[in-house]
Amino acid sequence: MPADTENEPNFDEIKRLLARGLVMNTAKEVAEGKRDEAFEVARADEERTLRTWCRGKKNIPTALEAVWDLTPEKFYLALDGAYPGNHASAAFVIIEADIDEVNRRLTTAASRDKDPWHAQYKRKSCGIAYRWLKGTAVTPPLLREVQGQIHIEGGMHRFHLARHYGTTRMPFLVQEAELAAVLALIPSAALGAVHTEI
Repeated sequence: MPADTENEPNFDEIKRLLARGLVMNTAKEVAEGKRDEAFEVARADEERTLRTWCRGKKNIPTALEAVWDLTPEKFYLALDGAYPGNHASAAFVIIEADIDEVNRRLTTAASRDKDPWHAQYKRKSCGIAYRWLKGTAVTPPLLREVQGQIHIEGGMHRFHLARHYGTTRMPFLVQEAELAAVLALIPSAALGAVHTEI
């Protein structure tokens, strides 16, 4: 009886994608149609460039403007390591809120007692700074309610870097099921626009 090859990975295709700079898991998901090849290759190229730019970096930017990507198809990027199939765009809502008010209501786990360029956070901060200096938008942080406080489920470095550079009000993502609880904790919050970069 012939082997069922329908669900077997296409090793030649995966090899081609690895040669384009993708890591194995991403290459497999692109080969399976779960991720977009052009987008993932561009991200991999950018990641290599920013690693070089950040290596040993001593010149910390004196000014930085946060740029946010509110494209629904990219909301899943708020959760590092997630891929599109895990998170439907419709499950997320955009709010805008005063950054200091959000900061005052953060869980201990989401709070910071050091600035974003401290050695503990520098690697992630550098990657975000590189994108913002180029004018590249990033997905806003994802908030949720935890025991009467606000927790940053994804995008903690983005939040603290934006605050460090003087952002006063910014967009956030909230899963629809969490919206009422999050809004109750942040009086300054208002529903935001959906198909915009700000």
